Amino acid sequence: MQLDETDVSILRVLQENGRLSFRQIAERVGVSVPTISNKIAGLEASGVIKGYLASLDPEKMGETSVIVSIKVKPMDLRGAADRFRYNENVRQIFLTTNSRILLVCSYTASHMINDFVGKLGDLPEVLEYDITNVIDVIRESPRALVASNLNIVVQCSLCDKEIREGGIHARLDGKDLYFCGSSCQKVFQEKQERWRAKA
Repeated sequence: MQLDETDVSILRVLQENGRLSFRQIAERVGVSVPTISNKIAGLEASGVIKGYLASLDPEKMGETSVIVSIKVKPMDLRGAADRFRYNENVRQIFLTTNSRILLVCSYTASHMINDFVGKLGDLPEVLEYDITNVIDVIRESPRALVASNLNIVVQCSLCDKEIREGGIHARLDGKDLYFCGSSCQKVFQEKQERWRAKA
């Protein structure tokens, strides 16, 4: 599904200030308030807009940030990353193609960093690791780059396969559905018809 210019304009405005009302966004983009409401609802439903957060400065709050690079075996990559998923000090987790997990962590006290490093050595999946303190932030922007002609990656409503190009968009019972091909759409519709017949 390709984003149109209105979608792109909305995303640019929201990235600058996520606190604006629909009316304020409509004025900046040059479309009606209902159009903004519908477009944002669609962007939220597709997962492009994940949420609305305040951008906080950890250094201003007296926190120390570190970047941790962890080398694991390729087969252990996701399992090892899951160990950090619910650690509140781990703010971001990235998996890379060279079998590394990159963590961005923030701590309110330096002894907490030492405790974390001590536990890393006890994890069986960890082959090696490196930890670096962040001493200054020159630029920190949202990772999403809003540009024209973007395509949304959606999941097939039947088989959950990622759809990056092409695909079929359908609307059923007020919901947007996406299918990787006509066969998935047909099977989905047949299931819906059987379900309705039983109801």
